[in-house]
Amino acid sequence: MKLAVAGKGGSGKTSISGTMARLLARQGHRVLAIDGDSNPNLALTLGIAPERMGEMPTLSRDMLTRTESGGATLTQTLDEVRATHSTTGPDGVSLLIMAHPHHAGTG
Repeated sequence: MKLAVAGKGGSGKTSISGTMARLLARQGHRVLAIDGDSNPNLALTLGIAPERMGEMPTLSRDMLTRTESGGATLTQTLDEVRATHSTTGPDGVSLLIMAHPHHAGTG
C-alpha cells in the first residue's frame, strides 16, 4: 500500500501520518515514512528523540536521474536508499527525511 498525505499547513498532516505509520508498524507491516516538509517534524511524531535530528541523513539530488519524459528515477534501489539513509523509530517505522532547514526562517 502507498499512501500520501497532503493538505494546507496546520491541518494535522504530520500527526495523522505519524500515528498511522506507528499503528501499521505495530501490526507487523513494514512501514517507510518520508518527510518531505521543509521543516521536518515527522521524526518527533514517530518517537525519535529530538537529539537525533541533526544526525539523520537526508536524500541528495544525485540519488535521482531525470527521464526524457520529465520524470525522475532513483539511482539506487529503494532498499539501498533505506539501508543507507533511513532512521528507525521505536515502533519499527523507517524514516527518510528529504531535507533539513539550513537557515533561520526555513520552513
